Amino acid sequence: SPNLNKLLCFRMKDTARKSIYVQNDQHHDRLMYVYDEISMVPSWNLDAKQFPIILGIKRGYLCLSVGIDQQPFLQIEEKNIMDLYHSKEESKNFTFYMRNPGVIFKLESAMYPGWFICSSLEDNKPITLTNHPEEVESVITDLYFQPCYKVRLPLAAHWRDGSV
Repeated sequence: SPNLNKLLCFRMKDTARKSIYVQNDQHHDRLMYVYDEISMVPSWNLDAKQFPIILGIKRGYLCLSVGIDQQPFLQIEEKNIMDLYHSKEESKNFTFYMRNPGVIFKLESAMYPGWFICSSLEDNKPITLTNHPEEVESVITDLYFQPCYKVRLPLAAHWRDGSV
């Protein structure tokens, strides 16, 4: 796998141009933490033709994963994104396939095919999973990334030569 020295940072938005965010309410104190900056790295242990990626929050110290109860659900785990990036294991529960990769895409769970990250048509709702991406009156599964910061030309040149 290529060496990655710097995380790629994005804000994930849906096609209604709403910033979508992750909400962590699994702490015992029931405080809710909201994260809108997403870190992303490729998942090298799965089929590259399917564009497998791992998504992190809080600068990659927490990662999105898919758990299972009666059905798959999105959760946040204390797992370092760079540990997953360098791991020899598949880490399917942390991996999402970019479907129709381009400017706009869908993110499908590698662990549970047919389940997609989605946002709600309602404002101020965290992302979840759906197995009904066609229900456009209630969920939005078409997403895009917006860089967290503008890449200045010198930084882009360093990125190309690998010095970042």
